[in-house]
Amino acid sequence: MKKFPLHIAFTPVALLGFSGSLSAADAPSGATPPSASPAAAPAAPTALDAAIARLYQLGRRNVGVHDPSTIVKCKDDYWVFYTGNQSYHSKDLVNWTAGPRVLTAPMPWFEEAVPGFRGISYWAPDCMKIGDHYFLFYSISAFGKNTSAIGLVTNPTLDPTDPAYKWSDQGMVIKSVASDDFNCIDPAITVDKEGKLWLAFGSFWTGIKLIALDATGHRIPGSPLYAIASNPGHATATTEGRLEEPINRSQIEASYIYYHDGHYYLFVDWGLCCHGVTSTYNIRVGRSDKITGPYLDKDGVDLAHDGGTLFMGNEGPMVATTPNTGGRGGRGGPLPAQVHALVGPGHAGIIEDAGKYWFSFHYYDGTANGASILGVRPLTWDQDGWPVAGEHPVGAPVPTAPFRQGGGRRGGGGAQPAPAAVPAQPPAAAPTGQ
Repeated sequence: MKKFPLHIAFTPVALLGFSGSLSAADAPSGATPPSASPAAAPAAPTALDAAIARLYQLGRRNVGVHDPSTIVKCKDDYWVFYTGNQSYHSKDLVNWTAGPRVLTAPMPWFEEAVPGFRGISYWAPDCMKIGDHYFLFYSISAFGKNTSAIGLVTNPTLDPTDPAYKWSDQGMVIKSVASDDFNCIDPAITVDKEGKLWLAFGSFWTGIKLIALDATGHRIPGSPLYAIASNPGHATATTEGRLEEPINRSQIEASYIYYHDGHYYLFVDWGLCCHGVTSTYNIRVGRSDKITGPYLDKDGVDLAHDGGTLFMGNEGPMVATTPNTGGRGGRGGPLPAQVHALVGPGHAGIIEDAGKYWFSFHYYDGTANGASILGVRPLTWDQDGWPVAGEHPVGAPVPTAPFRQGGGRRGGGGAQPAPAAVPAQPPAAAPTGQ
């Protein structure tokens, strides 16, 4: 979930230092040309260099996103959409270029569904090709409340140069109001083994819900609302202005369901987002033989009752924080002296292409002032059928453009040069959960 603009950061002057040497022709009139000197030896890699190199192994893609959609392919391009009504596209899943916005004006149903919502900056979209159209689900909300709604737009193509390119409003799919015990944000579309459409969603309150959709992407009238995951053991006491007493809300959101080899895998985020390096997001997983559950983790615990095996948590070497590092206090806690290079991964997505599986997510970057950055990692399946987040090997391509954006409410940024390929690194420590 969660919702903030991404800000362009200026390139520090120190990274734009002069290289090369003056010649006699370059010297001012009357000046003595500098004497020749041996070329300086390349500087030894710093701890920061090593941390950034490790992040490339862990999937860093050098573009600032939050709440990325599942990656979807159109023609020769991969596309990802994210909070703020924005997109990126790529030819190789490595280098990403900014794409067009989806919405150009508020939809006519916004005001009635979520009174007071302004603008076109939606939250946490998800996209999938259904038949001959791309379905993009998104959410709008009154921040901090469950007055929320999920909408749908469709397009025959994602290629903005195609004459057929046009996003068409298909209206609202489902909404929640203050009297509901669920929150209609973070939509995630999936197709079951019989080809039927389903939508998972939810954030805090009583957790993750699931509804059946018809072929147009709308809820089947009278269909049940399934409760498939909650996290009461990690709840937050919160007092709303409309309530006299605190209420407990499960710290769970950003669900995603993927069918593989006879099982439905449910990924969810535990913890809190949006606080840079003090964010506590971590990705949990369970599986079921039926899309409606129950989803059990590796220990047999139902995700609807506080279950969830850790799939991805904080990773990478420890790096020092600075006063500009995102996450200075607040819900995420006080700013520690050191943090992992990869903090708070969330918003799972899987794409299979040419027989390979890729796992997409965002995370808060400890080397980039807590900015929220897109990650893409290889995905494998262990001998028991459980998903495993892989790493890019030494020598694998990395983005050619340096990271230049800062994401997150307190994310900084700055430019960081990119190496030509993933450098060699020592073995990584195991990921840690919250």
